[in-house]
Amino acid sequence: MLNAFQSVVMLMVLTRACDLETAGVFTIAYASANLFLNIGNYGMRNYQASDVEPKYSFSTYARSRAITDMAMLTCSAVYLIWSAITVGYGWYKVAVIFCMTLFKLVDSIEDVTDGNYQQHGRLDLGGKLQAARLSSTLIVFCFAVVITDDLLTPLVLATVWTIAVYVMGVSFIYKKLELPARGSLEVCPATRSVLSLLKECFPLFLAAFLLFYIGNAPKYAIDAYMDDVSQAIFGFIAMPVFVVGLLAQFIYMPIIEPLGRQWNNGDVAGFRKEFFKQVGYIAALTLLCDAGAAVLGAPVLGMLYNTDLSTHISELIVLVTGGGFLAITSLMTMGITIMRKQRHLTMGYVVVALSALVFSPMAVLMGGLTGASWVYLAMMVVLAAWFAGLFVRFTRRAL
Repeated sequence: MLNAFQSVVMLMVLTRACDLETAGVFTIAYASANLFLNIGNYGMRNYQASDVEPKYSFSTYARSRAITDMAMLTCSAVYLIWSAITVGYGWYKVAVIFCMTLFKLVDSIEDVTDGNYQQHGRLDLGGKLQAARLSSTLIVFCFAVVITDDLLTPLVLATVWTIAVYVMGVSFIYKKLELPARGSLEVCPATRSVLSLLKECFPLFLAAFLLFYIGNAPKYAIDAYMDDVSQAIFGFIAMPVFVVGLLAQFIYMPIIEPLGRQWNNGDVAGFRKEFFKQVGYIAALTLLCDAGAAVLGAPVLGMLYNTDLSTHISELIVLVTGGGFLAITSLMTMGITIMRKQRHLTMGYVVVALSALVFSPMAVLMGGLTGASWVYLAMMVVLAAWFAGLFVRFTRRAL
């Protein structure tokens, strides 16, 4: 919950202490940093959590994460240089986005240790550490914003703080509970095993990266063709999208490891039934969130962000519905990963990402924020239908 509402709380404070332009810079910085975070995470978490045999040691996962995190920082730097030259990003915007990337880098490092805890049936340890880290980091950031009336300095302080809390937490867990387990720690894992892991997870990385790009393509189009104030408003009304995804993750994320064992034990019918049940839960949650968005969305979000959003109710409902289809897409991607059919994910994401690249600028130019909302929904519907079809096909074959 803290992870999903992190940007919400930050924006609430920024819109009161600073202005809408600063909020707009934060919105595109947060979106960009999370896009690069997908490079760091490499789509590996579901694979690692369901690696119950296990096939790879923790040291192999950790070394591969070091490689992907370096790629994350490199890509961020290249993107910012390109944006400064072509789009005209000023030094302040560049500094904020790069610092935000460092801020999210800790999430990527933490993800690989949390995956290890989950492999050993101790997801609670990762949850406790993440809750402590995120809550205290939010407090540091918010107090710093109120004191400085700025974005960059508080972001630097929050980054230093979140690194310190993570290091202390992981050290404590290792000393008291010996996780990661000593048997999974190699002084120098074989390069061949690291490359094998990166190769197996490449389709998952591409899927996660392209999915995030598809979800944020409207924001990039707004960044190119509209102003920072419009970016801030779109960020405000897009917030409930994360609520749907958050509630869906509460349902299906804790059952990855049991589902992995169910598939490995050959219970295909039970495995498929459980996934269909999750789709039903997500559909019900989406309808509930749609109703809430229609009645309470504009006044509640307007109060949170100190901005009048009464003219954007229809866009809000469209985006929330898209969030439901995004949750179904993530669920199906997880199922296909557990079946180790992740190489089949690539084509769907590539096709829809190319469509987003073409149609998002057109939708924003023609319809502004309304066009951005509808193109988001369209892309999510296509993805959910595509991967649901793949899931059904693979489970039918297994049966």
